Amino acid sequence: MANGHHDSIPVKEADMDNIEHMENILKPTPSHFEKLYLAPEQAVAGKLRLTFANPTPIALGGFLLANTPATIMLMGWHGAGAGVGNASADTGAYFFCGAILLYFGAVGEWILGNTYPATVFFTFGGFWGTFGATLTPFFNAVNGYGNDPAGFYNSFAMFLIFMAVLCLLYAIAALRTNICLVIILVCFTVTFPCLAASYFYTADGLGPATATRVVGAAFAFVASMVAWYLWFSMVLESVDFPLTLPVGDLSGFIKGKSDKLKQAEHMA
Repeated sequence: MANGHHDSIPVKEADMDNIEHMENILKPTPSHFEKLYLAPEQAVAGKLRLTFANPTPIALGGFLLANTPATIMLMGWHGAGAGVGNASADTGAYFFCGAILLYFGAVGEWILGNTYPATVFFTFGGFWGTFGATLTPFFNAVNGYGNDPAGFYNSFAMFLIFMAVLCLLYAIAALRTNICLVIILVCFTVTFPCLAASYFYTADGLGPATATRVVGAAFAFVASMVAWYLWFSMVLESVDFPLTLPVGDLSGFIKGKSDKLKQAEHMA
């Protein structure tokens, strides 16, 4: 009995060593982690990232299925948007791809402790839900202004302006992530003021409304193309594909506050 008991101890220790070895293999490098989750790695309790799937491609895929056709309708390609930027044909996609998938992805990021992407996905999910609701008669967003559509245009433009502010601040924070995400957010920082200007011009009955709408949609379309590339790079990683697409890792370009504190402690 005693010998059996002692013989079992090395086996258990070996099992623990094997588990730790596998965890070290599965643990992504800083640049790989940032590519997968769109944020530098933060210390979190537990091993959830080794247990649950990566939610980032889910959210990004929903965003793409909402944003890409919307930009094409706003630009009026091949008659999309009826030539006037009417993007209501994909209202369902704004709710069920844009809003819901971004919300699911945000919850997943929140569970894993990834604050930055969770915040970005929640707020962009809110944007697509808002946009879809605005196009839905039930919510009475347009008809609530009665015979004064100019009041609606001027009011909704304010929401777009503050979306631009949000994207600008996100873009600054994204300088710690990768070049692809920075380009996407910078493009939206231009897109939303252009769309807001289009609404203001429409309210005033001025000609530049169409031009500013198309310019804004063009920047959003560029953001979509970069986002497709970023999403595909994550999908390839998820199946351990031999081809890796670079996304321009910036995690080591700007040192984090914690890194600077550690460096100061080391110098001391």
